[in-house]
Amino acid sequence: MKIQIWSKTKVGKSAACFILLFIILMILKFFTYSIPLPTPVIACLGIIGFILGTISMVKNKDRSLLTFLSILIGLLVVLWVVAEILFPH
Repeated sequence: MKIQIWSKTKVGKSAACFILLFIILMILKFFTYSIPLPTPVIACLGIIGFILGTISMVKNKDRSLLTFLSILIGLLVVLWVVAEILFPH
C-alpha cells in the first residue's frame, strides 16, 4: 500500500490547508510578535483542520499523510484547549 502525501479529496485538502496555515501562523507568532491574530483564533484553525481531517478519514476513507498530520495536531490543539478550560492559570 502506497501512502500519499497530499489528499485527493476536497475535504482532505482543506484539512491539510487549515493545519498547515495553523502551523505557519503559530511559528510566526512564537518567533515574531507582529501577527495581529490572537492565539485562540489561530487555535480555531487547528480545530477546524482536526474536524475536517476526521470527516475525510471516516467518510471518504482518506489515508494521506497530511490527513493523519491534521488529525494528530488538531487533537493536540483540542487537548490544549480543554486543559486551558479545566485548569486556567
